[in-house]
Amino acid sequence: MKKERRNLFSSIFGKKSDKQKNVTQTQFQLLSGWNTQFSTLPEGTYNSKIARQVIDRIATHCAKLVPKHIQGSITNNIRGDINFLLSNQPNPLMNTFDFIYRVISLLYTDCNAFIFIAKDNLGNITGFYPVLATTYELLESVDGTMYLQFDFINGRTYTLPYLELIHLRLFYNRNDIFGMSNKVLQTDLNTAHTVSEGIDKAIKTTSNLKGILQYENSMLKEEDLKKSKNNFVTDFLNMDNEGGIAALDAKAKFQAVDLKPVTLDNEQLKQVNYNIFDYFGVSEKIINNSFTEEEWNAFYEGVVEPRAIQMGQAFTNKIFKRKSIKEGHQIIFTANRLQYASLKTKTELLRVVAPWAMIKVDEGREILDLSPLGGEEGNRILQSLNNIDSTIANQYQIGGEE
Repeated sequence: MKKERRNLFSSIFGKKSDKQKNVTQTQFQLLSGWNTQFSTLPEGTYNSKIARQVIDRIATHCAKLVPKHIQGSITNNIRGDINFLLSNQPNPLMNTFDFIYRVISLLYTDCNAFIFIAKDNLGNITGFYPVLATTYELLESVDGTMYLQFDFINGRTYTLPYLELIHLRLFYNRNDIFGMSNKVLQTDLNTAHTVSEGIDKAIKTTSNLKGILQYENSMLKEEDLKKSKNNFVTDFLNMDNEGGIAALDAKAKFQAVDLKPVTLDNEQLKQVNYNIFDYFGVSEKIINNSFTEEEWNAFYEGVVEPRAIQMGQAFTNKIFKRKSIKEGHQIIFTANRLQYASLKTKTELLRVVAPWAMIKVDEGREILDLSPLGGEEGNRILQSLNNIDSTIANQYQIGGEE
């Protein structure tokens, strides 16, 4: 049966409109100059084992964030199409975890991440797609609209209005539009790669060279030397020589060579890795998943929470019109930080908040990793009798009838 070829490019972006085809090839001048092009590094950060570990940990923990469409209050979750897409399946190829993971992974690899918002003919959002190109260039149309041209590795290009793209960036400094690259990290990545290669080569060298076979007072031809060496190796330096003893005549002398690999010590290796960890703001405990509650909180506040705020604002501004934003519509990315808290912290939290009617029974059970009761009992709000409504406080003090 003949296989049908399908074009993922067209499935995501659709056909180019006449407006997109007519975008002039005019560079968009920025305040920072004419540097309107951004290219991903050919030997990028993600090719480094250590850097990939760091990016994986950050992306994994960020992917645990829960996106929500809310209005006004975090408790007012709008369960519409946008909320369904973001919290379940942003596009047909990815679930929410994979979507956030890839976005954050691209962001930390290239310091820029672009998300295409797919829409139907009526303007309704149908999906969110992370876009990875080799080159991105800002262009300007005749009417002054700013466009971003994507040049893909297969040679195809696509141009989209920049203001309709979700754009996340790291190290946003010199350029008006793009985040800086990880080029400054290249020296540390090269050092880590050199150390890894050096250990590998040292092991191979010391395991291959076992000794020198020296012939005294003789001028053997090169082929005779090779033959004699091969015979010696065959007879004595193999697994079948169970006695472990070699016999030589007076013409030859075997001198064993004991080469020890010269590599960096543990402290030097730690420093090489630390430079990369420190660049991304991640500790070694986060990398090897041995963090404490305090170390997790520091990582969350320093790395995960800023990305949650960044994504929330970026998604909000590109999904909703200004009028909707003024009415309180926004996208937020939340996390249950208590899942990493100790039992002592959890019980102390319940001891403080429960008396003030701030938590339901099932919410309290969730904090303690217990299954919900459900129904009326699970929705019952906990409250201490020592705390009363301020409107009846005076009557309560004097023993009023009500």
